[in-house]
Amino acid sequence: MIFGFDFDNTLINYDKVFYDIAIEKKLVNKNNRKNKESIKKTLFKKKKIKEWIELQSEVYSKGINKAKPNKVLISTLKFLKKKKIKFYVVSHKTKFPYYGEKINLHKISRKWLDENIFKKSHGLGKGNYYFEKTKKKKIERIKKLKISHFIDDLEEIIDLMPSTTNGILYKNKSFKINQIKKIIDKKQIIN
Repeated sequence: MIFGFDFDNTLINYDKVFYDIAIEKKLVNKNNRKNKESIKKTLFKKKKIKEWIELQSEVYSKGINKAKPNKVLISTLKFLKKKKIKFYVVSHKTKFPYYGEKINLHKISRKWLDENIFKKSHGLGKGNYYFEKTKKKKIERIKKLKISHFIDDLEEIIDLMPSTTNGILYKNKSFKINQIKKIIDKKQIIN
């Protein structure tokens, strides 16, 4: 059994960063819900697609240091480590943002992971993570690593999973570590 985790909007939570920058740029008003999906819906409704892409570029580059780790997933990683179950981080993202300053997104994402997820105080050791430039390459990496369970916030990625991988859709408020514990318990019963 090997677990895999997506990075953007799964291990890392950008909701406050999206909201703060969208407010600063006057893309949404203060009554807008303070999460990425709500801001995206508002901008798409206003047909501000270009502004959405520019906002994403800024959040995923300059805004990354203001983003927070998803605590339930840190607990999940600690649980897997304690059970001696291997896990990887596999993400797809362009190497540079579509707009703005040419910042290496892979490099700053690795740094963020080292400082926020794989830091000594969490006891997780050195991280095993991969950043692929396309969704197709991400799926190929998941196959190559023989990941049996993959947690991602995008349904389209879950739908692309190879038949050997169980996709688990991550929705921030609804994900519970018990989901992972049940999978591990079932697997141990089957063996």
